[in-house]
Amino acid sequence: MKLKWLIGPLALALAAGFALAQTIATFNLNGSEVILGQLGPGGGSIYIPSYVLRNGSNHTLVATGSTVNTTVPATSEQVIATGAITTWTVTLPSSPYAGQRVGVSCPGGDTTTLAITATSPSGVALVGTNPTSCTAATATSSGWQYSVSANTWYRFR
Repeated sequence: MKLKWLIGPLALALAAGFALAQTIATFNLNGSEVILGQLGPGGGSIYIPSYVLRNGSNHTLVATGSTVNTTVPATSEQVIATGAITTWTVTLPSSPYAGQRVGVSCPGGDTTTLAITATSPSGVALVGTNPTSCTAATATSSGWQYSVSANTWYRFR
């Protein structure tokens, strides 16, 4: 009879120990996670990528090369050249969200010829002076922000 009274609390203590050992949150997001959101009371649901909630704060490192073409993933806020590039074409994200920002810089080496383009969504425009080169010594960079209503990337730095 006493054994019954000991087994019950022991099983409860073991279960509590396992429950406490479970990870309930992660702080190492990689940008591909999604959160399920609701579109208003009684509305449908939508998947919201975590990088949108974090303002796309990941980065893409681009290695040295003579002719380099980089398509910026929607998960990146910064595109950084880590070495010298002779001709570098940077294509801004094809499915940008409202207010998305993308910075282009080359602290790792000079870029002789730089072209920043946008090809999607259809009819997208770039407004602002498009840099034609980038130097490491002066940490040259440019920043672009997307407006959904204008379907335009605006240069902000």
